[in-house]
Amino acid sequence: MGLDIYLNGEKFLWTGRKNPATGPRQDGSEIRSKTLSLGYWRKHPNLHGYIVQTFADGVDECQPIDLDASAIEKIIDAVNGNALPHTEAFFFGATDGTEKDEDLRILKAALDWLRTDEPLVMRSVTYRASW
Repeated sequence: MGLDIYLNGEKFLWTGRKNPATGPRQDGSEIRSKTLSLGYWRKHPNLHGYIVQTFADGVDECQPIDLDASAIEKIIDAVNGNALPHTEAFFFGATDGTEKDEDLRILKAALDWLRTDEPLVMRSVTYRASW
């Protein structure tokens, strides 16, 4: 039990009508997207509180929260500026300040991944917590 936080990237593979289903296949069907794990945090409530307050209007129902490049930049700025709000909840654990370097590493890598240009591929990043 506790707060688990996942940052996932999804690659949507475009084939379009003029480019028939010639892409990779699995189980007899064309693969249309791939989900990648871009980051994981365990019991980091302050980061969670910031993302929920800033990008989900304070609604915390373990719903997926889409993050575009500007949202990730904003989170990076908040981490750099020590501006993550103190957040508490049952089983959430506590942020102790040692997470900053790892936060920045994960978030910057996710931002770089999101900005990578790849033909016929659209990318998105989604944040999701489980508690």
